[in-house]
Amino acid sequence: MPGDPTTKSDAATRATKMPTNPAVSVIMPCWNRERFVADAIRSVLAQTFADFELIVVDDGSTDGSREVVASFRDSRLRCLHREHRGISATMNAGLAAAKGRYLARLDSDDMWLPEMLATQVAVLEAQPQVGLVYSRAECTDSDWKRLEMTWGYPLRFPGETFRSMVYNDCTCNITVVCRRECFEKVGNYDESLATSEDLDLWLRVARHYPFEFTDRVLARVRLHGGSITGGISASRDEQMERRGLVFDKLFATPGLPPEIVAMRGLVYSNLHTSNGLLWLGHGKTRKALHAFRRAVAVSSTPGYALLRILWSGFKWHVLPRLPGGRRAAASMEKFAQHVRKKNAG
Repeated sequence: MPGDPTTKSDAATRATKMPTNPAVSVIMPCWNRERFVADAIRSVLAQTFADFELIVVDDGSTDGSREVVASFRDSRLRCLHREHRGISATMNAGLAAAKGRYLARLDSDDMWLPEMLATQVAVLEAQPQVGLVYSRAECTDSDWKRLEMTWGYPLRFPGETFRSMVYNDCTCNITVVCRRECFEKVGNYDESLATSEDLDLWLRVARHYPFEFTDRVLARVRLHGGSITGGISASRDEQMERRGLVFDKLFATPGLPPEIVAMRGLVYSNLHTSNGLLWLGHGKTRKALHAFRRAVAVSSTPGYALLRILWSGFKWHVLPRLPGGRRAAASMEKFAQHVRKKNAG
């Protein structure tokens, strides 16, 4: 893409010296991403904020990923090689090697825009009470062609981070910059989780720290058949069931606030609704209807669950196909956020 950091030469970054105690440690898990990892690395090295280290953790790749990473000559970049053990163990290996007071993650098939770190670090520096900051990312196909969707949105309940995250994960994982102290308080990634490891971690962090949302696109998520986020296959149901395990773990946690415990039915209904909408978007009507039936069945307010399914289906799958529909959907979402913020105040 013209003007992308992914097209820049590495020459300008080779002279950059690795800071002794970097402000940010960027962890990049990599498993068989020979085609994509160079773009991801270049986008980090092209950041306007230079006080960082980049730790690529190769999780037993069997393609040419290691050779691609080794082709970069920048003192801020180092690569750890390990046997294949999955995403959570890979991230924990990166965390163990990290030296920064702030921690960030970029998956090896995605990319940051040049102002990503500068923008997010400034928020944390200005607001010491905030534990984690995140922003939006635009979605693209495997060739960086922009798709009509973004990830990351404001807290559903302004000023109530934990409640918002329990209701629905609003973060975009690759735009998160988090204080090291958050990990020291709640622990690292749960290595028993094969997917949704980020949701589990951010739920634990949200119980103790407020999150801040930067309403800007600061990254690009590449959706492709080989990515968990981009693929839709027979394993999607398994992935969503594993996501349910995160909430099983949450609701088994002692001492949860009563208002969180009361959200149990709503949470599982939301989970099945999200699954149904994904299946619907990929033309899998039978699977979508099955998920929607489960959403209604587990809800403590079945009528509300049904209305939410109908409204969400209309907003995301019917309205965008109408002239001006995408703009109308975005306006309605902003209005709803405004109302929730006003009520919270």
